[in-house]
Amino acid sequence: MDALLDYLDEIEEVLETSKALPFTGKISVEKARILDIISEIRLHLPEDIRQAQRILNDHDKILADAEHKAVGILDAAEAEAKLMTNSHELFKRASEQATEIIEEAKKSARDLRAGASAYVDEKLEDAEKQMKEYMANLEAQHKRIMAYYTETIDVLYENRQELRR
Repeated sequence: MDALLDYLDEIEEVLETSKALPFTGKISVEKARILDIISEIRLHLPEDIRQAQRILNDHDKILADAEHKAVGILDAAEAEAKLMTNSHELFKRASEQATEIIEEAKKSARDLRAGASAYVDEKLEDAEKQMKEYMANLEAQHKRIMAYYTETIDVLYENRQELRR
């Protein structure tokens, strides 16, 4: 993010330090330098996308870990229940504990899933907002550059017309 902001600052610097054209209020910029900066910006954009992918992968890992823990808890509860089947009262107590453990594991898995989903959604929303800002900034820069070139062409054309008269 900081690198992209630095590139936008660099574009502003190029525009601010460019030579002014006489009598027009226009400036002359180095096209190659601006295009180089835009290329660098494009090279840095995919990092945000890769970061979003890593967040999604972490989300899947968190869900898989929660499910793995739930299975482990369920297996442990089943094993404990089998050991306690010697007596009806022990079986009844084990069954109740197993149910509680299962419900707790399910709740924990739901909570983890909801938290992970909210976290991933937030990070994806942030990445989406950043991308929209980058696009808006680039579009504004492009419009200013195109307007500058159009005005420069018009001035050149008018000057040529005056010379011909």
